Amino acid sequence: MSDRDKSGSDGSGDRQPGEISPEEREAFRKRASELGKRLDEAQSRHSGGSKRSDGSSEQPSGAGLAQAFRFATELIVGLGVGWFIGNALDGVFGTGPWLLIVFIMLGFAAGMLNVIRAATRSQRKGPAAPPGRPELYDDEDDK
Repeated sequence: MSDRDKSGSDGSGDRQPGEISPEEREAFRKRASELGKRLDEAQSRHSGGSKRSDGSSEQPSGAGLAQAFRFATELIVGLGVGWFIGNALDGVFGTGPWLLIVFIMLGFAAGMLNVIRAATRSQRKGPAAPPGRPELYDDEDDK
């Protein structure tokens, strides 16, 4: 016999309509807790595990700032390498500032080329979809 058969003919015993027993309530809480854990695990796998302090997942907020610093670094390194090579060659050949100017311009061009390549790469990758929502940029199913 089941618990409902033991408690009364209609299965409710002395409970009021809409009430559940403490055992059923505890079983419900346990199932809800397990489901919540599985949902959190699935969301962390989907979003790469990044969480905000309020518990919601999102892409790191400093991603844009990091990309801007990378672009600036690419330009500065290109100029620095051009200055170093031009200054060294001017010292060896005694050509005054001419090789320095040429290599600084080449360094700037190389830095700009690296920035354009990095920007193209990040643009091709596309923005990340908001977590917990359908992929807006999902073109794998060709729809």
